[in-house]
Amino acid sequence: MLTVEQVTAWPARPLDGAARQARAAAATLRGQVGEAGDALRRVGGWHGRGRDGAVGRLGQEVDHAQELARVLTVFAERAGTASEVLARGRERVLTLAVDGAEQARDAGSQESEEGGAADDGRALQARVREALDELDREDRAHAGELARLVSELEAMVAGHVNVATAEGPRDPDSVVNRLVSMRPAQRRALLSTMSPDDIDRLVTANPQAMGNLEGVPFSVRIEANRRAIAEALDAEIRRGAGERARADQLRAMLGTIVDPHAPGRRVRRQFVAFDNTPEGRAVEMFGSLTQTSRSAAVYVPGTGTKLDTADANRRAAWNFASRSGAPVFLFMDGRFPPDLPSATSPMFAAAMAPQLVSFGRALDAEVAGVAPGAATVYLGHSYGGAVVGTAEQLGLRADRVVYASASGTGILPGGAESWSNPAEVQRYSVTPPADPIQPVQASRLHGGDPDTAPGVTRMDSGDYGDGRRVRGAAGHGGYFDDPDSGGFQNMVKVIRGEAPTGYVCREPDIPLPGTR
Repeated sequence: MLTVEQVTAWPARPLDGAARQARAAAATLRGQVGEAGDALRRVGGWHGRGRDGAVGRLGQEVDHAQELARVLTVFAERAGTASEVLARGRERVLTLAVDGAEQARDAGSQESEEGGAADDGRALQARVREALDELDREDRAHAGELARLVSELEAMVAGHVNVATAEGPRDPDSVVNRLVSMRPAQRRALLSTMSPDDIDRLVTANPQAMGNLEGVPFSVRIEANRRAIAEALDAEIRRGAGERARADQLRAMLGTIVDPHAPGRRVRRQFVAFDNTPEGRAVEMFGSLTQTSRSAAVYVPGTGTKLDTADANRRAAWNFASRSGAPVFLFMDGRFPPDLPSATSPMFAAAMAPQLVSFGRALDAEVAGVAPGAATVYLGHSYGGAVVGTAEQLGLRADRVVYASASGTGILPGGAESWSNPAEVQRYSVTPPADPIQPVQASRLHGGDPDTAPGVTRMDSGDYGDGRRVRGAAGHGGYFDDPDSGGFQNMVKVIRGEAPTGYVCREPDIPLPGTR
C-alpha cells in the first residue's frame, strides 16, 4: 500500500530523464543508420554481388533499426505521459497531506463540542487515502506499459519479433504487405484475430501504411500516424529544416488541444490519415466517436488549403465539434487548388473525390462498430463542395450533405442528376448574398448550382454574431470563422439532425456575366 512518506521521496517528475534518454537514443540510432546508408551509396565503381549483398544487408539493418527507434520513441512518449500523470498525482497527495497536518494542529489546539474538527480530520484522511490509491493505480498501469515496451526492445535487440497469425508466426513487415494487398473487409477480418500487442508490432513495422489503410480501426490508425508524424519531424530536422514551417506544424500535430467535447481538459490531436507530401495530407479528428454519438461529420475545405496553413479550417472543425457534440473530421487527404485560377480546373476534385469515398466507407465501418445508427454528415465548402459532389457521383454514402458556398455539385457529367443516391440523402446548401462563388455556380463549371439543384434545401446564411449581415466576398468564408453566425449555426443543426432556418432572399444571386 502506497504511503505519503513514499510519495514524498519520489522525484517531482520521476520519468522525465528516462523519456529524454529514450528519445535521444532513437534519434542517434536513426542518424547513425542513415549515415551508414549515405556512405554506402557514395561508394563509386563498386558493382557486382558483393555490393548487392551489402546493400541488401544494410537495408535489413536499416529496417530493424527503424523499428527499434520507433519503439524507443513510443517509450519516450509513454514515459513522458506517465511522468506528467504521476507528478500531478503526487502533488495532489502532498497538498492533501499538508492540509491534513494543519487541520490536525488546529484540532489539537481547539475544543469542539460537536466533534466537527475530528470529523473534518477523518474526512480529509479519507481523501488522502483515496488520492494515494488512485496514484498507486496509475503508477502500476504506467509501469506495466513501460515494462512491456522494455521487454519488446529486449526481444528486438535479441532478434526479429514475429506476430501470431492463423498460418503461424510471421514477420510483421510481411503481414503489413499482406494487409496492403487485401480488400478493406479482409483487413478488418485479419486484424480482428490478432492481439493488441501484435497489432502494435504491425504499427511499429510500418506506421505509414497502417495509418492510412481503409479497414484498419481508427484507434490503430491514430496511433500509427502519431508515430509517422514523429518520424516526419525527425526527417525534417535531419535535413536541416527543423526551424521551418513544416517542422513547426508537425510539432504542433504531436501536441494537444482543448477537447471540444470537454473544454476543461486537453487531449492529444488525432489523425486518421497523414502523408508528409509537399502540401501535406491529413484527416484530423476533433472530438470522440462514442456509443452515445448521434452523428459524425466530415468537413472538406476549399481552395488554398494546405497542412501548414489550415489553422482557420481547424478552428472551424473544432467549433463544429464543440457546438454539435459530434466528432468532426477535417478532410485534407488530397491536393487542393493552390489559388483561384487553378480552382477552375476539375482535376483536383477528380483526384480527391475517390479518397473521400474511401474514407466514407472507413467511417461507416467505424460508426457501425462504435455507434450503430449514428448519421454521417458531409460539409463541402467552396471547392470542397465540388469534391463532395463528385464523391456523391462516385458512390459516397451519406445521411446528410451540406454544400456551403460550393462551386458545384460534381465535375462528372450530369452534375446533381448523376448523384448515386439522389433520394436517400437529406441535402442542404448555404450561399450568402453577393458571394463571388455565385457566377461559378451558374457557369456549371463544376456541375451546377447546388442552391437550385433538385432535392436540395437552401438554408439562410443570416448575420454574424455581432449583427452584421453575412454577404459579399468576406461572407464567402466568413461564416465558417464565426460559430455564432446564422450560416454556421444552420450547419450545426444539420449535423445534429435538427431543422435549419430556411433561406431568406435579401438580394438576387449574382448571375453568370453576360446573362443578366
